[in-house]
Amino acid sequence: MRKTYYEQIDETVFQTQLDNGLNLFIIPKVGFQKTFVTYTTQFGSLDSRFKPHGSDTFVTVPDGVAHFLEHKLFEKEDGDLFTDFAEHDAQVNAFTSFDRTSYLFSATNYIEDNIIRLLKMVESPYFTEASVEKEKGIIAEEIKMYQEQPGYRLMFNTLRGMYQDHPVKVDIAGSVDSIYQITKDDLYLCYETFYHPSNMVLFIVGDVDPEHMYQLVKNHEDARHITAQPEIIRDPLHEPHTLVTETIRETMDVQAPRLMLGFKNKQRQVTARQRVQENMEMSFFFELVFGEETPFYQTLLNENLIDTTFNYQSVIEPTYSFSVVASTTHHPEQLKKQLLDELHRKLGCIEDQEAFDLLKRQFMGEYISSLNAPEYIANQSTKFYFDGVSLFDLLTIIDDITLASMNDTVQQRLDLTSVVDSRLEMKQS
Repeated sequence: MRKTYYEQIDETVFQTQLDNGLNLFIIPKVGFQKTFVTYTTQFGSLDSRFKPHGSDTFVTVPDGVAHFLEHKLFEKEDGDLFTDFAEHDAQVNAFTSFDRTSYLFSATNYIEDNIIRLLKMVESPYFTEASVEKEKGIIAEEIKMYQEQPGYRLMFNTLRGMYQDHPVKVDIAGSVDSIYQITKDDLYLCYETFYHPSNMVLFIVGDVDPEHMYQLVKNHEDARHITAQPEIIRDPLHEPHTLVTETIRETMDVQAPRLMLGFKNKQRQVTARQRVQENMEMSFFFELVFGEETPFYQTLLNENLIDTTFNYQSVIEPTYSFSVVASTTHHPEQLKKQLLDELHRKLGCIEDQEAFDLLKRQFMGEYISSLNAPEYIANQSTKFYFDGVSLFDLLTIIDDITLASMNDTVQQRLDLTSVVDSRLEMKQS
């Protein structure tokens, strides 16, 4: 195993790639009672078009198949595995995002048993036509539940207004129509393609012996007799910069109207590290413009244009990038004008060095304090692994951010002419 020591934050990482291609990371946290483990495949809702191993032809699977597969891996021939984990003092869960599916547990006892239990669960698919059909009804209800959440509905309405072809506009769970198209064969095809060890990563974070954990996982994986595979060929996901529509209106059973402004950011080719830095710089910018400590935020609040639902975020990924600002508001036109005016005033020309320095220190402080939580370390290490950097590189990346670099990134990325005005309006009584 390769050992890396990060002196600034006093963290050590042990890393190796097993013969079957699985990347293993062990992060010892001496004195911690809880151990947190994530087992993750780089397979998310965006991966609906790809070339299976050994094939030269792209195949397309129904939307929502990654999330569907996540559900099914908890079900085995002899029953559900949640009870088995609970009986061994472990809390188990899973989630699917745009780019990955992660299976995880936290435990204070039976650590070795639970690690093997998690590996076996993910590595032993069991799908029948009857169980797949039964699951469709369960997931359909889950999709309907999400669709009834105003924030979720507003977000995906906005993304559908931005993106013409890119699957980021599609709900991670798919649609009721798409999941009813999923077959047992689709699940096995996706499993065999994306759940190969070469496409997966295992993080173990806790008070553990790295060498012992390595031997435990290695012995288990060697017994599978699987050889490493080349990288999966995915659809390159080309997307024009033009919007689908600038205006979206939907009536919904909400207590007050909601507004979201969605900006389709400009794409550009950068390194993995630069992309992570640009994500942070965009976060810095929106915090300096719209943060609760700013006079502008207080003005919006005092004029009753926003409430506590006011939020904003920016996302930069290799194949898509957007920024959104949203709030519940009874004055959407006035709020929209003020938000756009403020962004035009501040775009690429924030000059308050003192506020910037304070924010930078806050980011660093929050990051360092988060390293006391094994859940944060495991989940965020997984995320940044697929982003192409280490979680423990973030301190130096944050340190590299300057007021000038932030302003430059915002000018390069944020396109104030490419904006979707998305609203949820109240039903008329």
